[in-house]
Amino acid sequence: MKKRILFIINPVAGVKRKDKIPRYINKYLDHNKFTYEVIYTESRGHATKIAKDNAKNNIDVVCVAGGDGSVNEAATGLIGSNTALAIIPSGSGNGLARHLGYSINIRSTLQIINEYHIKRIDVCKVNDHFFFSLIGIGFDAYAAKVFSKEETRGFLTYAWASIKSIASYQPFEYKMKINNETIDGTAFMINVCNSNQFGYNVKVAPYADIQDGIMDIVIIKKLPKIQIPILVLQLFMRTHLFSMYVKYIKTEKLSIESPAHAYLQIDGETVHKAKDFEITVQKGALSVLVNNDKFVYPVTLGN
Repeated sequence: MKKRILFIINPVAGVKRKDKIPRYINKYLDHNKFTYEVIYTESRGHATKIAKDNAKNNIDVVCVAGGDGSVNEAATGLIGSNTALAIIPSGSGNGLARHLGYSINIRSTLQIINEYHIKRIDVCKVNDHFFFSLIGIGFDAYAAKVFSKEETRGFLTYAWASIKSIASYQPFEYKMKINNETIDGTAFMINVCNSNQFGYNVKVAPYADIQDGIMDIVIIKKLPKIQIPILVLQLFMRTHLFSMYVKYIKTEKLSIESPAHAYLQIDGETVHKAKDFEITVQKGALSVLVNNDKFVYPVTLGN
């Protein structure tokens, strides 16, 4: 029996045109294996409703074409179901898609779907919001807010938004309860990671395992602004975890408090500001289609 697949397309996400996606689906999807339907989202949150409704109808795969925000919406609708998530990366960062081994080339992505390798991955939650790649508290959330107001998308635009954000951004005080201990200080930003990267293959948590039921915490401490370019270079070289300004921890749950409101981004989308963050992980709560050859398997420090 053929598998049923639903393609959800966000027509306004990211930097790529979406009008050619249905043509590619028709040409490169294996029609001996799949029957399919295409639906376009109409508003924020629509992808969650579409995915959830179709999971209740036991559809085999929901494939979302959009950015990290669209992926988050669709995946949220599939948590705990047997319907697998697939991704046609069409946004700016594509963090989760890259961790799962997807290509930004549509034809290659459809070949991944045709090969049909399914894995279960973890799902994380901060307060009332699910996340699948990572969250950021502090600078990257503030920069994401600035980036959202730019007229263009892409890595260079994001880099420019980040540079502009440095001048007006202020680090925040925090108290973190983690692994039966309390850590406090002043942070430039804190990332809680399920997958290994922001997107663009910038791996803030290079040792993250998306299947281990454990989150990777990267705390970047308050640092002199003159040190920021050096830390950015270390991040691209994947040596930042050895910086004196970085602390790296693994945990199954944590809470973070701040005396002042801090910006929060979820899978690349700035949500709001908050003072309290309760963060947990649900092991293996989501089915995904992966590129079996490029899926990111865990490595350990020193390897």
